[in-house]
Amino acid sequence: MLFTGRSRELGWIRGILDRQDPQFVRVVGLAGVGKSALVHRATSDFPGVWLRCPPLPDPAHRAALARALAPVGDDAVSTQADWATLLDAARRLAARSSRPWVLVLDDAHRLTEARGRFVVAATGVLRAAASEGTALHVVMVGREGDTPGEGAFEEFAPDTLEVAPLPFRAAAPHLPGSDPESRLRAYGVFGGIPRVLAALDTSVTVGTNVRRLLLTPNGELSDGPLAWLEREVQTPSRYVSILSTLAHGETDWAAVHGGVPDLTRSGQVAPYLRRLGELGLVSSRTPLDAGPRSRATRYALTDPFLAFWFRFVFPWLFDPRRADPSASVREHYGREIRPLIDGHMETVMPVVARQHMELDALETLGSVARESGSLWSGEVEIPVAGMLRSGAAYYGLTTWRPPERAASPLHTLDRFVRETRYGFGRERRLRLVFAGRRPPTWLRRDTARSQDTRLIDAEALLGV
Repeated sequence: MLFTGRSRELGWIRGILDRQDPQFVRVVGLAGVGKSALVHRATSDFPGVWLRCPPLPDPAHRAALARALAPVGDDAVSTQADWATLLDAARRLAARSSRPWVLVLDDAHRLTEARGRFVVAATGVLRAAASEGTALHVVMVGREGDTPGEGAFEEFAPDTLEVAPLPFRAAAPHLPGSDPESRLRAYGVFGGIPRVLAALDTSVTVGTNVRRLLLTPNGELSDGPLAWLEREVQTPSRYVSILSTLAHGETDWAAVHGGVPDLTRSGQVAPYLRRLGELGLVSSRTPLDAGPRSRATRYALTDPFLAFWFRFVFPWLFDPRRADPSASVREHYGREIRPLIDGHMETVMPVVARQHMELDALETLGSVARESGSLWSGEVEIPVAGMLRSGAAYYGLTTWRPPERAASPLHTLDRFVRETRYGFGRERRLRLVFAGRRPPTWLRRDTARSQDTRLIDAEALLGV
């Protein structure tokens, strides 16, 4: 698995594992996002045992752990041992170690059959380790919702790390393209999931990668997210309907419900959205100025690749022309996908802009965001907003296509800012315009005239 751009997450895990009191850590996220690679890197120089839970019943999990413990211990552990015996053997090994000792359970969502017994045994062993001063750490890697939760280990102040797809700047070295604009376009198509990035050929264009990997019947990523989903749910049809709806951009509950024709009541969509969230495919957001009882929630796919795949590749899988030997993949891409990528990129730009504010705005604004998100209500639609650590409020619009002067984003932004109370009274309020394709000269000049206005283009987003 490709490992890149995870310095923050790596430091977070290692900081916990260096502690001398027992710790329980959960690392969760989308399949293929690099959870296992991250934990491998973080634990590589710690003593301990790594177990990947097999897709088998509980006795197989316990037998696998017994075999994993055998090479590192003096005491033989029966493959028929219960969880309490197995975990106590790990505690005894940890007690002999001069450094913190780590037990990693990968694919921990497969422990469903014995979750209760495992939690009881692990709690007891961690309690015993704490009483004797043994640094035994348990790290569980899996999917949110299916991995034993924080509540089960509440007395140990558990920590959870949700591993997200890579942001644009971290993914960029593994994307095709010779300049920042083309790299940004490639991110809009292939996103930041390491499993996807590892399949790319950076020596050819985005279009060639799309044709080879996604559109040809034997392409490495041609069945991509559909295959991931079918491994996790028994009847994927309603899930696919929701994902296809969200492929056109972030939207609200009503639109999601409307995308599933056979659901008669809007509340019926809730368990499907919850499950997609647990699988790491869908995320939800509320506006920054939302009250505690606000229902102003929007839903989105967690990575641009998911949106591109369900919008453009999924329909092609079931197109009769795909089975025609004379059908030209090149012609299909040129006629039905390439002309629409600009529209797709308009939905990707707010995601990249918010990433920049949270991670890299120190370079462009002298401070990163303390609070980051969006504002929407009535006529107001500000996709990038928040507070910098310096105390300034910021408001930003995004554009992929070069805008016409008659539709200046600065005029639109000024109107929206006048209508929102968010950030009102702040000593400094910044106006930001994030531009993907080369912005026109007039926009550069207009933003340069004001001290509190910034134009952040593809070069700035990439950091070159």
